[in-house]
Amino acid sequence: MAIQILLIGGSLALLFHFFVRARRRPVQKLAMTVVFAGIIFLVIFPDVSTWCAHAVGVGRGVDLVFYLSSLVLLFLCFNLYLGQKTLEDRMTILVRELALQPHRAAPPASPPEP
Repeated sequence: MAIQILLIGGSLALLFHFFVRARRRPVQKLAMTVVFAGIIFLVIFPDVSTWCAHAVGVGRGVDLVFYLSSLVLLFLCFNLYLGQKTLEDRMTILVRELALQPHRAAPPASPPEP
């Protein structure tokens, strides 16, 4: 019972943090809401994960949850890598464009007025 309260509270806190701190598209917000609702549902009804595991040929529900979590984490890591690579490519293009621009001297400072 205590672990269920801890897991539900942690899930709600993470979901709240996601909505407050992250600027995301509505589709991403919906996806995260569905994921956290699924987590909370499985915490409240753990037998459902065991039933699903047996239906797909996995021995225990926790194993199925672990396998699916691993896939989600790999997807997120790959997605972050692609985003970082895109930013790196954009920065390279920007630096090249700035390097090819002629150097502009700063305008002379106006003398102080008495």
